[in-house]
Amino acid sequence: MSIAKTRSACRILRWPYAGLFATLARVKPTRLPHRLITLLPIFVGVLMLAVACQPREAAPAEDPFVVADLFATPGKALATLQLSPTPLPTQTIVGFSGSPEPTLPLPTVVILLQPTLPIGEFAPTPRPPGAGGSVGGGPGTVEAPGAAGCAQTPPMPFTPAWQNIEIVRETLRCPAGATQGFDGVYQPFERGIMFWRQSDRNIFIISLSSIRQGQATDTWWRITDTWQEGESESDASLVPPDGLSQPVRGFGKAWRNNGFVREALGWANGPEQFYTSQWLSFEGGWMMVAPDGATVYALGADPGVSTGSHFGNFPR
Repeated sequence: MSIAKTRSACRILRWPYAGLFATLARVKPTRLPHRLITLLPIFVGVLMLAVACQPREAAPAEDPFVVADLFATPGKALATLQLSPTPLPTQTIVGFSGSPEPTLPLPTVVILLQPTLPIGEFAPTPRPPGAGGSVGGGPGTVEAPGAAGCAQTPPMPFTPAWQNIEIVRETLRCPAGATQGFDGVYQPFERGIMFWRQSDRNIFIISLSSIRQGQATDTWWRITDTWQEGESESDASLVPPDGLSQPVRGFGKAWRNNGFVREALGWANGPEQFYTSQWLSFEGGWMMVAPDGATVYALGADPGVSTGSHFGNFPR
């Protein structure tokens, strides 16, 4: 109900309200209890209505409820917060930085449907060095390269090394003469040996330092003996370590005058000794029986060359 309608109803109820009290004032005491009980409900209702009709101050218009008012502090303005979407976590790849490098194009593979070269037949498996057996002709044997072109095979004691060791056969090629015997002198050194041939006064220096270090080949030199009687046999200023000696005469002169010989051989570790040796010439060098009589050396060289390679000593 609006306020105007409530005031109108109150003006209408003023008369009965005033008349009620006037009536009560005229009631005699003897009739008061009975009538009072009868009018009591009406009196209470009118009284409640009169109280409700009393003028009251109008309530102020309600302001809209703002949540921020609960937390507002007098004299201070509230900050306005703008909520933004929570960013998604970014996964970090360990060991990667920056933009990925461009991928190189894959090479083009050309598949050959047919072989470009004719396929040959399988050859017999070659025998390892020292396997024994004959060369060429017989069953179970392998023909040595170049052996068929030689007029003859080398005689004993050079046959096994030449037949069974391919590098010796390829280096020396075919025999170029018959076996010859030479008298001479040899002397052992720390890292090699010296041979002197009496017939042509040639000194052969054979280094063994590389072969003792595990290499397949080593070096030899040939020097002409120019020492003459009356020359100094040694150099007193060169003092060898204990147990070793300085070579003398022809060996000493070749050793002192050529630094590469001293470097290759070292000091002499034994005396000079006479011996008789067998030599065989080949198209590419020589083979000779060592002073021990049980092994042979293969010296590879072209004609007229005074140095070359050798392969150590082999059983005869």
